[in-house]
Amino acid sequence: MEESEKLINRIVDELGNKAIPKLISLLFDSDAKTAELAAEVLKNLESCEEVKSELNERIQNGEKSVGMFYAADLLADMNCKGSVSVLYRLLDMVEDEKEAIIVYSSLLKLGEKEAEKYLLYEFEEDPYMRKSIFDLAIALEPSDNPEVFKAILKKAREDEELVEVLQSMCNRHPAFFQLLPDDMKDRFRE
Repeated sequence: MEESEKLINRIVDELGNKAIPKLISLLFDSDAKTAELAAEVLKNLESCEEVKSELNERIQNGEKSVGMFYAADLLADMNCKGSVSVLYRLLDMVEDEKEAIIVYSSLLKLGEKEAEKYLLYEFEEDPYMRKSIFDLAIALEPSDNPEVFKAILKKAREDEELVEVLQSMCNRHPAFFQLLPDDMKDRFRE
């Protein structure tokens, strides 16, 4: 067990829900590594409403931190109801492609098909996004749309790294396995 997992388990075991306010502070006001760890703990504590409320407040105050994007991902992972409107407001604070990918990915996880359209366009069409192609594929991974799968499959011929995204999509949606060419089906069976 990694040190971070031990720490997560210890915090949850010792403090339980009493740790939520401090963890939220760490999520929003710390470096990326600490924010990531805080997000994992908060996920274990099912702190959906508290995280959503803090994110909403920070957006309203015009504050921006790396933790806001961890919070966006966390809200989607927890399937936090009422988060979609908060995430759309977070989009107004986005300053680069990586931040946009995180927010649109979170929206897609929450079922927003408009987010899928944006991510797919960036994946297929935007020449400036070539350096982010793997991040875009990961963001599209939750999709149940066969056209998204086919788009990733097409680019996987040129970028071997995308094969793991295809495999994950096949695990989530077994019907996608039939869309694979025979040589790739054999690789997935191994």
